[in-house]
Amino acid sequence: MAEKFIMPKIEQPKRTETQERLEKLFELKKQYQEQVKALIATGVIELLPETGKYGVYDIKGKECPIPSYDEILKRMEAKEKMLTKKKEQGFGKLLLVPIGTPLSFLIDRTSDLIVKKHKEGKLLGTDGKKLALDENRPIYVEDEYQDADVKGDLVYGVKKFDKDNHGGKIKAELEEAWEILLIEDQPDLPSRGKEIAGRKQFDASQSPEEYLKKIQTDSQYANEQFTTPEAQLIYFMEYLQRNNKVIDDYQGKGKVCWNVGAYFKGSGLVPSGYWIRNYRQFNLFRFDPDNHYDNYTVRSSVGV
Repeated sequence: MAEKFIMPKIEQPKRTETQERLEKLFELKKQYQEQVKALIATGVIELLPETGKYGVYDIKGKECPIPSYDEILKRMEAKEKMLTKKKEQGFGKLLLVPIGTPLSFLIDRTSDLIVKKHKEGKLLGTDGKKLALDENRPIYVEDEYQDADVKGDLVYGVKKFDKDNHGGKIKAELEEAWEILLIEDQPDLPSRGKEIAGRKQFDASQSPEEYLKKIQTDSQYANEQFTTPEAQLIYFMEYLQRNNKVIDDYQGKGKVCWNVGAYFKGSGLVPSGYWIRNYRQFNLFRFDPDNHYDNYTVRSSVGV
């Protein structure tokens, strides 16, 4: 992991009134700096030799610099009305997800961080309890995940869970290597959601098929998308790095997170992720899209 932190320069051009308002509303500069710092500290991003900027390599080995602060701000300005509404509904947490990088790379970085925090005595649940760890296997990964994104078996942004007509894209077809997301800062997903500014948070115990149908047909969830394994791992690392606590600890105060933003088209299964205390590890699992369990729910996000 990187030992020296060098914050990428944030330019200071003249801001529009809308940009200034968004900066203040989302505490954007602070969030961006914290996000970049965490990504450097966890080894997710590094200084790229060709561009001289921080970033990742995609599945083809191409350099992909992290989005600049000004780029994020301009994109937010273009969606000001929608993002302001979503902020009122709780979507205020910035998450920079290198969706184009190999999933295996993010799994390895997550594993490294878990072991590091455990050795420091800083691997905790959100309840403050120190967590035990299987250091030989900090993350259990089901076979379906093995190079699924590189091989094109894992598809993103599916419209339905159909092996042939899913409507999604494989990683090689994604237009951008980075996702700029806003999420609710909820390390513990609720069993029963609250209504906030006209939007009802998702309840647990529904199936991926039910969640997908609801986000597509219910206007209160307009402009939202569900997380992918990549997004969950980035949130996991960022939260653990800054707070010394894991997310989605379903035997603690949290729930298992269905990552309905992705789909294994070969097996027809939907990915999920969670910390499991019994086995002292983080699990990347998968189940049928029509399955539902009381301790399973979803994490929604808004794309910038």
